[in-house]
Amino acid sequence: MTTKAVCFDLDDTLIREIHSVMLPCILNGKEKEHSVIQEREETGELDYITADHLRAELLLGLDEAVIAERFLEVAKPLKNISETINTLHSYGIKCLLITVGPLQVAKVVASIYGFDKYYGSDYEVVCGKFTGKIVKYIKAGNKVDCLKDFCQINNIAACDCIAVGDGSTDIPVFRYCGKSIALNASDKVKSKSTHSVDTDNLLDILSYIL
Repeated sequence: MTTKAVCFDLDDTLIREIHSVMLPCILNGKEKEHSVIQEREETGELDYITADHLRAELLLGLDEAVIAERFLEVAKPLKNISETINTLHSYGIKCLLITVGPLQVAKVVASIYGFDKYYGSDYEVVCGKFTGKIVKYIKAGNKVDCLKDFCQINNIAACDCIAVGDGSTDIPVFRYCGKSIALNASDKVKSKSTHSVDTDNLLDILSYIL
């Protein structure tokens, strides 16, 4: 295959511990409330979609600009994300980001690290502030649809794409792409990928791409 695009997951792939929806909750002083929702989801009391809508309510009143201003202060990204993206770009390979988390966080990540395109759930922002609602929710099953959209726009075949992710929601994307890399993933996810890497340095994936 000739690699033309690499598709990255965000949560637990590029940023660890502090997820994309948890980050703005922290910035809005709602970390404890977020933890309660997380616990209810983990015990099965809430499905992940209901939980995400409840988490969105915790963002009410947050200034969107704060995410860009404080992202690197709060987030825990892997090492050398920019260097990895720059290297891929030097080979003419496009890089995109797909998350079920807030589009507004994906936008900041894409801007900081130089991604060509980003997809995520559109949390409503009016006059620069979050309203606590989600306008368009990207379910786990929609990730492949996002990648198909990107490939169609850029005239890229699925066999020329590589997916990088860590969770079960990335497995359908793994299946769609010509090659996949399970990054810091469980054994189940690793078994569904063509390659796997355990590292805190994103540059380590390049040997499976270039």
